[in-house]
Order: sequence, then C-alpha cells, then structure tokens
Amino acid sequence: MKFCYCPDCKDLQPTAWYRRKECKLCGGKCRIISVPLYYYGAAMYALSAVGAFLVGAEILRYDLGLGDLRLYLMFGSLILAMVFAALETARAVEIAQKKVGKVL
Repeated sequence: MKFCYCPDCKDLQPTAWYRRKECKLCGGKCRIISVPLYYYGAAMYALSAVGAFLVGAEILRYDLGLGDLRLYLMFGSLILAMVFAALETARAVEIAQKKVGKVL
C-alpha cells in the first residue's frame, strides 16, 4: 500500500499507484511512502477471488454441487475480504505513521 505524505501541510493519505505525487489538500509535492503487503492483504485478495468465482458461477448458473452452501460461501468470503481489507489498511496506516515519524 502506498501513502502520500506532504511535508508542507503534514498530511498523510493513502494514494493509488496511478496518482501523481502531489498533495490533495495543498497541491504541493508529496513524498511516497510504501508499506509492504501483509498476510491480511493476501487473505483479502484470496477471499475476493473466491467470492468473484462464486459470483461468476452464480451468474452463469453453473452448478458446483454445493447447494445453498454456495450462497454462504459467496457472501461470507466477500464479507471476510472486506474485514481483512480494513485490518490491512489499519496496519498499513500505523506503519506509515511510524515511517513519517522517522522522516520528521
């Protein structure tokens, strides 16, 4: 995960890989802080893939032989993916704030 730290306004915000290196608040140059992916992020991606597969199978009406369990797996995996995304984001923000503390 990447964060944009602006030394001018002391703002730290998550940023996308395609965004330019400028602050959303003041428009000044910001410093990119990278935080490596952790287990929570890997679990998020894996559960999202499982959920997407099950949604695709449901849309195409492909019978996986799971009965009603397929709905529980589909929604459960997507909800768990959101929980792991929140955990990963909270962890990454904490690490980025520590890195910014070292920069200051």
